Amino acid sequence: MELRRLGVACLFAAAAALAGSDAAAADDPSSVNSRKEPVQIIEGPEVERTTDTWAIIRWTASKVSGTSLRYGMVHYGTDRHALSQTAKSPNWFNPALPAMVYRVQVNHLEPGTTYYYRVESVDALDIAEGSESAINQFTTEQSQ
Repeated sequence: MELRRLGVACLFAAAAALAGSDAAAADDPSSVNSRKEPVQIIEGPEVERTTDTWAIIRWTASKVSGTSLRYGMVHYGTDRHALSQTAKSPNWFNPALPAMVYRVQVNHLEPGTTYYYRVESVDALDIAEGSESAINQFTTEQSQ
């Protein structure tokens, strides 16, 4: 955990060096979740694309505050009662926009298989920001 915090701190320092001191204030990890209002999923989740071995899941959440780095997380598996696998992708929040769009690619899937999934978002420190979605499903394409 300490190594992860060090990595996040280095990321913020690099962003500040590239963008100036105002970026450092905007991406201060101490301001994460300072709003106290939970982030709500306002659209989706939905499957944007599938192949025989991967899928992209997309959803939109209410406006977030704190750091601009967010992670979309997809918990998935072939048993709707055991979503034991996780896919996670970084997403950057633009404070000028009214909402946050998450896209996560789920890899190493089996062809022609039905997967169940639910989504959530976490902040730069891996803290859940709000609600999780209901469980949804998709089926990968058959191999050719």
